[in-house]
Amino acid sequence: PLPLRRAKLTTEAARKKAEKARAPFEAATKIAEAAREVASAAASQASQARAAAESRAAAAASAAAAAANARAQSEAAKQSADDAVEEARRQVEAALAYLEEVKATPGCAHGAIWWMEREIQERKRYLPASKGGVHH
Repeated sequence: PLPLRRAKLTTEAARKKAEKARAPFEAATKIAEAAREVASAAASQASQARAAAESRAAAAASAAAAAANARAQSEAAKQSADDAVEEARRQVEAALAYLEEVKATPGCAHGAIWWMEREIQERKRYLPASKGGVHH
């Protein structure tokens, strides 16, 4: 064969040989590209899930802070109510002591005092025993 023809044949043979050698690698390249697309999709899903989890964590943290604040307010309100109950109990004791003092003085209106004592007993019947109520 002539040199040009020989060069064409040699080139054609080299091309076919290169294609044969490249064929398994092309399949592997396609598989790798598909795997890369799947991995990038999974990575984007993971980043979205992470962002959602971070937002839920932030919401949970704010809810926990709000709960702690509400608990502190509740405890303060309970303390205030307990203080008010104790003050009311002291005032009732003072009023009963004054009533006994007035009852001991001569010339008092015994009917009015009896009526006041009756009203106090009536009110105590409806109080729970823990608050000083009397049950008959």
